[in-house]
Amino acid sequence: MEQSQNTASNILEVKNITKIYPGGTIANHNINFAVQEGEIHALVGENGAGKTTLMKMLFGIESVTSGEIYFRGEKQEFTSTAEPIALGLGMVHQHFMLIPSFTVAENLLLGVEERRLGFFTDVSACVKATNEIAAKYGFEIDAEKRVRDIGVSMKQKLEILKALYRGARVLILDEPTAVLTPQETDQLFEQLIGLKEQGITIIFISHKLNEVKRISDRVTVLRDGESQGTYDADELTEMKISNLMVGRDITFHANKKPVTPGEVALRVENLRYKDKFGVTKLDGVSLAVRKGEILGVAGVEGNGQSELSSIISGLMKPDEGQVYIDGADMTGKNSGDFRRAGLSHVPEDRMYNGCIAGLALQDNLVSNVFGELTTRGMMDKKKVSEYASKIVKEYSVKAQSLKSPLKSLSGGNMQKAIVGREFSVGADALLVNHPTRGIDVGAEEMLRHKVLDMREEMKAVLLISASLPELLALSDRIVVFNGGRITGYLTDVPNTSESDLGLYMLGLKEDDAERIAEVAK
Repeated sequence: MEQSQNTASNILEVKNITKIYPGGTIANHNINFAVQEGEIHALVGENGAGKTTLMKMLFGIESVTSGEIYFRGEKQEFTSTAEPIALGLGMVHQHFMLIPSFTVAENLLLGVEERRLGFFTDVSACVKATNEIAAKYGFEIDAEKRVRDIGVSMKQKLEILKALYRGARVLILDEPTAVLTPQETDQLFEQLIGLKEQGITIIFISHKLNEVKRISDRVTVLRDGESQGTYDADELTEMKISNLMVGRDITFHANKKPVTPGEVALRVENLRYKDKFGVTKLDGVSLAVRKGEILGVAGVEGNGQSELSSIISGLMKPDEGQVYIDGADMTGKNSGDFRRAGLSHVPEDRMYNGCIAGLALQDNLVSNVFGELTTRGMMDKKKVSEYASKIVKEYSVKAQSLKSPLKSLSGGNMQKAIVGREFSVGADALLVNHPTRGIDVGAEEMLRHKVLDMREEMKAVLLISASLPELLALSDRIVVFNGGRITGYLTDVPNTSESDLGLYMLGLKEDDAERIAEVAK
């Protein structure tokens, strides 16, 4: 094997890596990146900066156009994920790759499980193996529970243990704290430090710069597909990191102007819903959102927020209860009816129900207003282009052209396009799910200002977010979901801490029924 010129302590190194996609798009250009054994190394950059492409090349998902990859000093040419896994690389993706109906143990050993008689899965052996590896790395996990019944924090642990069980000595973690409470993040960081002490090397990808500073030994910054250098974490401030990422200073504090709320534009009353397994997801939820205010919704993922959003947007029907838009009873109607009644919807999963990824960017941008862009019954290409161009400019959407397939954009630029589409139609009520999840600090700053603009334009905004800083920065009031119920109602938002929210989210604190009833007034 050809040897690299790296130092003896580098376990993983890339030299002059370039990735050019068909059509000429340069995702990475001459990147040099080295990770020392036993360190936590953060990789940061804007959406579209090349982080994901670089990691996909390291994990054998994408081919290398030019450049070299070295593992323990030996040159590698990965053609599949099997090769890096065999070497000891593991990747934990932002979106969990688990089978909900399987147990924790079945998910952990899927594909490598022990069998009896050559066919039947040896369940007891799987449970034993799961408990053994969890104990080895200090993770608390319930091996026999089904994944659909565990919390997001345990799912995160399970994904990490899956990689460790397969022999990973280098872990790539993509936005591992995106949906965790502060308390769960603290616990995860303790476990990551424990893994580091056992010699595990961690590549930590995150847009939360305070966490990058807190957990990392070194930081590599990418911008526009090129490296801006590798730094000791102690040398950098959050402002310096953001400046390296986007080339300018970022404003981290939202400037909320005083607004007197108007009449109620969105109201839900006594919503109840059980899923196909008979599990209660919404248990008597009532709330009201007025024009000119932002009502934030906090909660650990899986506590009813998704079901609330789906019912309010017309994607699901409740078992009981009503939904009103501008006073009109919309219960049981479809998503098109909700839109026509005055609701805009930024969905939780932009790929699943927020766009048609294979269609052009401009087609996605006009999909909810195409009736207004016709001339004598035919689509007016000039109007379509002008309308789409305005959103692209206003929301700083980076794309090769308006006719580029939406799927060719980075995740952050897709998100900006979808938010821009939904914020541009003049709806009275806005249902906004995780507007800045997984996007860089520059895009995050812009989209948060856009949410506040909607408030100043007297829109009623229901903001569902896993980002506690975002909820605290933008919301006028906050409700907290736990077990399908509203268990907390916070009106003194400026004096509420992330830890306070976390206590409510974990069920360690709860308001009384009289207090909760005020949410719907």
